[in-house]
Amino acid sequence: MKSFKKSTLLIMIFSIATRLTSFLFKIYLSRRVGAEVLGLFQMAASVFGLFCTIAGSGIPLMLSRKTAALSAVKGKEQELNGVMTGAMALTLGLTSFLILGAVLFRDKLSLVFSDGRCVDLFYLILPALVSTMLYQLLRGYFMGKGRYFDYSITELLEEIIKVIVCLTFLSNAFIVLSDSVAITIAFTITDYAVMAILLVLYFVRGGRLARPTGVKDLARSALPVTGMRIVAGLLTSFIAILLPAALVRNGMSAGDAAAEYGRAVGMAFSLLFAPLSLTGALSVVILPEAAALAATGKQEELRNRINESILFVFLITVLFYALFFVLGESYGELLFDDRRAGRFVAFASGMVVPAALSGLLNTTLNSLGEEKKVFGAFLLSSLLLMLSVLFLPRYIGIYSLAVGECAFNLCEFVLGMVFLWRKGGYDARIFKPAAITITFAFPTALAAKLSLVLIEKAEVGIFLRAAVPSIVAILFYAALILVFKPIPQLKAMLLRKKKQEKRTSPIKKIFQRKGKMAV
Repeated sequence: MKSFKKSTLLIMIFSIATRLTSFLFKIYLSRRVGAEVLGLFQMAASVFGLFCTIAGSGIPLMLSRKTAALSAVKGKEQELNGVMTGAMALTLGLTSFLILGAVLFRDKLSLVFSDGRCVDLFYLILPALVSTMLYQLLRGYFMGKGRYFDYSITELLEEIIKVIVCLTFLSNAFIVLSDSVAITIAFTITDYAVMAILLVLYFVRGGRLARPTGVKDLARSALPVTGMRIVAGLLTSFIAILLPAALVRNGMSAGDAAAEYGRAVGMAFSLLFAPLSLTGALSVVILPEAAALAATGKQEELRNRINESILFVFLITVLFYALFFVLGESYGELLFDDRRAGRFVAFASGMVVPAALSGLLNTTLNSLGEEKKVFGAFLLSSLLLMLSVLFLPRYIGIYSLAVGECAFNLCEFVLGMVFLWRKGGYDARIFKPAAITITFAFPTALAAKLSLVLIEKAEVGIFLRAAVPSIVAILFYAALILVFKPIPQLKAMLLRKKKQEKRTSPIKKIFQRKGKMAV
């Protein structure tokens, strides 16, 4: 338990630093290059993401699970070098095939983009396919080995290098480059730099190249995850291409449509996914933990991990939901100087809680060998998103994307809870503390709204109009948690084990039934 908490805390700290760096830089970019340039880059990047997915994005996840399982069983760890080499060979083969295909069929691929400017951007970013896949593979290995510092520091380094390179290419020294081209080249260079750092770390930490082994097993287990991510990539590309086109059909110019898409994806989504800086650490730690505990038969300990993780995610995301719902527009004006981006944040705030929870549940189910069920849930949820993007733009414009994302995440969360329940992954008694915590969103939002109304009457600047209601809402939410104590084991979840040993564990009190731990 102590190791689990320390690992989660380490990743959380690095994740916050990484996402904060990324978030602040996106604020700079949105002000420096504008929503239209961001939209063009996002459209090219979405198709690039599809290529990354086809290249085998499920392989790093399954490699992580395999690495954790082999490391947990005595006498199996020596097999890791062969498994890692096999994963590299498989990934490089797939990426080389895709790059060759993209070059040979450039004319046909160019028809995919509704804006011709995206074509050159895509081919500038295409060489990063090799580095991106090896980067993901190496990070999956470090995650499986439990080397969370190596896993996290490289992600932070990626953002720092990206900022430095991008600022360099946007400077007057490269004035001959357009802003969109400069950002794209910076992304490609950054990707190769981080891949080189990870390769060095791999060999320094004792990793070696060996005769490839387990390639078929790895490919077979990765297939459902890769399939799910291929559909996700197709869906993202589908949205990036058809949603701006739908906006144009309904009266917008191509530039305005790209700007609307840039506001939603490049600005609003970066804020809506900010809570993942706190909750995403659990998803990272729980995959190797769950795989190792399942491999060694420690089911009770595994269930306790999942119980606490679900409740922790509820605790964090409910607060963000209340803040975004009331103050989204203020945040958009403060951070992006764009109230329309903030309006999208407020409209889509309902996705925050289920998005974080579905991420945790999907990772847990994948670590327990339930990839096919996760894939099935994803397909059904994706159908709701597609229907929204296809039929709602004529009525609500860009907000059709918000409706679709909310429906997608909610459906995936509900199905994930059902599958994990059937697997015996959590205790039914988490429902009560989770439900009580959710109800706190309403008084917290009301406190934020009242303080916003009062501060607006004072006619102060946007910083105070956003900061004061946020502080009031956070303090009010914290007071509700402290007074009503919806999660009695919260203190035990946060304290070190040494402090818990002096008294009966609060975790046991809530999950105990007739003298036994109910899990």
